[in-house]
Amino acid sequence: MAVGAAPVSRFGLWRVAVWIVLLLAAFGGVQYLRRGDWPYLAGSLVVIVVCAGAILRQPWARQAMRIVALLLALWALVTGGLMLAQWGQFDAARAHAMTQAQSELLLLVIEQARRSFLLGLVFKALLVPLLLWMAWHLGRPSVRAQFVAPR
Repeated sequence: MAVGAAPVSRFGLWRVAVWIVLLLAAFGGVQYLRRGDWPYLAGSLVVIVVCAGAILRQPWARQAMRIVALLLALWALVTGGLMLAQWGQFDAARAHAMTQAQSELLLLVIEQARRSFLLGLVFKALLVPLLLWMAWHLGRPSVRAQFVAPR
């Protein structure tokens, strides 16, 4: 390596994690745009900008990405907890559907909703450790050294 040259960047799993967050934020942004949910759309745009800065290793983006990762992990924990608190409603809905005409169709819809709900819970359970790991990893000296201002 030449004197004064930047260190050779190695492959880092933290970059993959940032790309995953970027893609999820873009997908969420499209969904929020379609629904007209402007506060969530603005939040997803902020996440996209911070992720892009982290991918480009902009010095300002490292700490911002750590904060975003921690906030998203907290958000996933809170919303996952709220979802778990609602889990019993599927049994109540199933019992109610049994008393209705066309209960087979209602049961099918309830079961499909329950599976989607469960998939969301699993997704949040996987996302929380990934986000916490990414926030921790972005604070390590070896990664911190990769975020240097251009000369």
